Parts: sequence; structure tokens; C-alpha cells
Amino acid sequence: MSRIDALNRRYAASASLASHGVEIVAVGDPAGARLNGVTRKLMAVVREDGPGLWDDLVGAVKSLRWRLVTQPQPIALNWSLTNGAEQVAHQVRRLRGAVENDALLDELAAASALVSASDPPLGAVLLRSIGEVGSSDCVVVGANVAASAAMSEWLGELGVRVLTAGELERSHLAVGQSYVVGPPRFFRSSLVTAPVAASVSFVMPAWFRDRQIPQSPIAPYADGAICIKARVFTEGDLTEQESPIAEGDVAEDEFLPQPVWGTRQSPDREPSSEEVEARKLLLSGGLALWLDDGERIRALDPYQPVGERVMYVEVASVRPGTYLLLRQGVTEHRALYETVLSRLGDRRPALEASQAAWKHLLQGRINQMGARSVEKELTNSGVKATERARAWAQSNLVRPHSDHDFELLLQWLGLPIEPSSGNATLLRRTIYKVSAEIREQLETAVSAADLSALERDGRLSLDLQAVGFRGILATRVLAMSPHTEIVSRNDARLPFEDRQGQWLE
Repeated sequence: MSRIDALNRRYAASASLASHGVEIVAVGDPAGARLNGVTRKLMAVVREDGPGLWDDLVGAVKSLRWRLVTQPQPIALNWSLTNGAEQVAHQVRRLRGAVENDALLDELAAASALVSASDPPLGAVLLRSIGEVGSSDCVVVGANVAASAAMSEWLGELGVRVLTAGELERSHLAVGQSYVVGPPRFFRSSLVTAPVAASVSFVMPAWFRDRQIPQSPIAPYADGAICIKARVFTEGDLTEQESPIAEGDVAEDEFLPQPVWGTRQSPDREPSSEEVEARKLLLSGGLALWLDDGERIRALDPYQPVGERVMYVEVASVRPGTYLLLRQGVTEHRALYETVLSRLGDRRPALEASQAAWKHLLQGRINQMGARSVEKELTNSGVKATERARAWAQSNLVRPHSDHDFELLLQWLGLPIEPSSGNATLLRRTIYKVSAEIREQLETAVSAADLSALERDGRLSLDLQAVGFRGILATRVLAMSPHTEIVSRNDARLPFEDRQGQWLE
């Protein structure tokens, strides 16, 4: 199918949904309703007692609840759900004797055991619906990569395509029906405002209260904005169906798996020459990373064609779901820099000396005057990218991107343009060359790797032949801190073990 044909199909599908709306199939799930009810009791207790002691239990319960909503495959194939129930039971045992509310712990243990004792009712309804339409004319949409991968193992043998919402949007599929597993609020508005299929059905538990259809962020301000309505159908055992949302009730966001970031701990000051402002990232596999404000970082896009999957992305564009390529034990920059210097031969001493000279002078003025004053003076001297002044002083950034900015910076520092400009340019060119070679090796390693394992597990180890680059890890960003902290420069961009993200996968 050509892109024009695909676009025409989307316009037709969008018109169909605007006229007929989407379907919400709310499935009775007594076991899930019981878990949801006791989760609400737990959240009420935590509100009174405060976090801390309850954190791991709350995380485990939220994670189990999420999996129950998004992964309806049979228990025999639902490792995620059974493992989630075991984690809740484990956290309940840990709190025995540490809290007084044994009755609540008993309820949590019983509810988690119950949801893992039988197949989720959503799965049977989804299978029946697929059978009515035919596997070739429908697609199943998962709430995230992990949910899609797990359902694909179940439904793939039946010839059913299972994709994330992002994968579906990028595809040119010609299908009449999409079954979206999970409440509408879990998905972007484009799933219904720019649909691939003319019919969209959300399959979700009846006990999940929020059934609002997502709208485009600009819809409230636009004339004639698309407003998709919902037709709700219920089926199954509804004896423990939840009541509608009441005023002042706990917001649904509080029940979703999420990290507890707390408040900024660093003092309100500029970082020293050995420190950086960095944002904490939680990564798959129980890892975390301090990401500084450098210009770019190497990443992997498994959805791109072979040979185009390894790339550099701007640090500002890193989001949850981004796959980063990280060197374990030492930053990629340090390994790359050492490799580059080893190739410079006799020119290495002079080059290192000239780089150290202008960077040392710049850092000295930053220490003496403060970064803001340095930026102001550089601006008065005609330098454009003055907000990068602190970064220019660091070893991980070779030189200003603009030749004109670099020349003006050197003049402001009282240095001749040469040999500093020529040496820095040579270093940058050599870095680009070596980096391109490393990228080719990474592309080869990625092409030979099982990318389905990366999507399922969120991480993948890649082994390169290049010295200093063995043990590259591809890992998915799970969450990003809303604030930065001042950390040691040596700690930035190095993955380290961290349990904070264990309930997000």
C-alpha cells in the first residue's frame, strides 16, 4: 500500500469514528474488582501514614493492577501476572509485624492470589471478538511494549498482529478493526483522532472507572475539533463492578505505577568544575543513569530499517521509551576519546596541550566570575551559543560547533586562534571518523541480535570487537526525574543499579 493510499484510508477511518464513535467493552472481572477495591483501601492507609514503609508494597500492588488491565493472556502464558502476584505476596510477608494493619495485609494477599488463580476474563472476550472479525482483518493494540510483546506470544500463533499504538501509527496496515487492550486513558488521542482502522474497540475491565475518550490537546481551542464519542457495552460477571467516580475520590493517576521522585536535594548553586547538573533516568533491568546537559547521546531505534537503527539523539529529545546505548563501567565518551587520541600519533601531545589550555582558561573565568557573567560577556563579544559556555569547558565537548563562536571565544580568552582552532577541528574530525566506525560495528551487532528480546525485556547486551567498547548495553528509559541534581562529573552517563524503577516494567 502506498503512503497516499494509507493516508486516504486514515481520512476515511477518521470520518467513520467521528460519525459512529468507538466501542468500549467493559468486561466483568470479580477477582480484579476485589484487587482494585483493596488497592483503594491501601492507598487510603498510605495517605494517612505517609510513604516510606509502604512504598514497595504499593509499588508491587500498582504493578499487578496495571498488568491485570493490560495483559489478558491465559495464566499458563501470563508470567507477568503470576510474577506480579508473587511480588505482592512477598511484600506482604515483609511487612508482617512491621505494621499494625494485618487485616489489610490479609486482604491484599488473598486478592493477589485470586487474580493469579484463573485466566483473566478479558482474554476470553478478546479471543471471541477476534474470531468474529477474523485475524487477518484486525489488529490488537497493547498499552506498552511489554504488554504488546507478551500478547504477541499468545496471539501470534493465531495469526493476529499485536502492536503498540506507536507501531500502529507508523504502519501502513489495511485492517478494518483494532482491538485496544486497556482503558482509553492509557493511549494517545491520535489512536482515535487519526485511526488506522475504521472501527476501534477498547477492551477493559468493568471495574476500571475512567472511560473517557482522549482528545487532542488543541481540541478545546479549535473550531470544529474532532470529538469522538463512546458506545459502552458490558458483559460477564458484573457482581463486583465498581461504582462511578465520586467527587473528591482518589484520582486514577495515583493508582498507576510511577516512581517517587521526592524533591530536589542539591543546594541552589552552580556546579563546580568537577560537577554537572544532571537528570536521573530510570532504565530497564534495575538500572538508572544521571544524564547531563550534553548535546547528544547514542541511541537505538529498533523500528528503523536495517543499517539505520543506531544514531545520536539530542539529550533534550530523550523520553520514556527511548532506547539508549550505554557503555558499562566507563562512559562511551571516555572510551571514544582514548581511542581517538591513540590514533593521533605524534600530534597527540600538542593537541592535548592546546585543548587543556583554552579549556583551563575558560573554566578559570567561570570559577572567578560565575557562569552567568561569563555568558553575558561572551554575548557582548558576539558569541551566539553562550548558554553552552560551561559545557565547552568540559572534556566531553571538543569545541563550540560554530567556527565563528570558537574564534571569538579564543579571542575573549586572549589566545591566538591557531593552533587551538586547528587542533580542536582535527580532534573533532577524528572523533567523527572513529564514532562512525563504532556505529557500523553497532549496526552489525544490532542486526544479528534478537530485537524482540529487547522489546520484551527492555534491555539487550551487544558485544563489539573494538577495544574499549565491549559490553555495550541497549536499555529502555522508563522514567525521567522532573528536576535535576548536582552530581559528580565522573558519575554522569554511567549506568548503575537502582531499585526505584522495579515496579515500572
